[in-house]
Amino acid sequence: MNFLPSPRRAHVVSLTGGIGSGKSAFAQAFARLGVPCLDTDTVARQVHQDRLHPATLALARAFPQAMTADGRLARGSLRTVFALDPAANAELLRILRPWVLAEAQRWTRAQGALYVMWESALPLGLDAGVARVLAIDAAEALRVARIALRNPDWSSAQVDAMLSMQPSRAAYVALADDVVVNEGAPEGIPAMAARLHQHYLNFWSQA
Repeated sequence: MNFLPSPRRAHVVSLTGGIGSGKSAFAQAFARLGVPCLDTDTVARQVHQDRLHPATLALARAFPQAMTADGRLARGSLRTVFALDPAANAELLRILRPWVLAEAQRWTRAQGALYVMWESALPLGLDAGVARVLAIDAAEALRVARIALRNPDWSSAQVDAMLSMQPSRAAYVALADDVVVNEGAPEGIPAMAARLHQHYLNFWSQA
């Protein structure tokens, strides 16, 4: 493995893209190449499922209708509550974001790598300590088909609501330093990830 250790804090690549774009498949491909990858959605879930966490307590005060009886964010509330209310979704993100970023930064400091990846449906920029943004792009019709295949119990209205609560396809591309169009077979993802991996190694090794 030609992944170089770094005496400094690892560079951070924000791996982003809308639901159904395939960013998780890319994260898995990078992980197989030895790149430390953190799913910030998993971090957020750990926060809002800890009923004693300050963020969860704040969510309970702001959105009691979205909480379970024992004080955790209810499963499915993202598409049944927050996807239908942009203001509520913005407040949810405002409450969770600093805690998720703090954990992501703590995790990054512990990695002995030249660069790491933070997988997130929301693009994270310089203000979050990110060095580059990698956007995984795909046509909306293809993304809808992938979402429906992965979530057969979702209605078309719920799929539309989830799409609408995220940035547009154009917004992801505009914010990105690197863009990969993922509209082919899944078997092609490892090769695309390997090319980007080598690019990042070369880029930061020479910096």
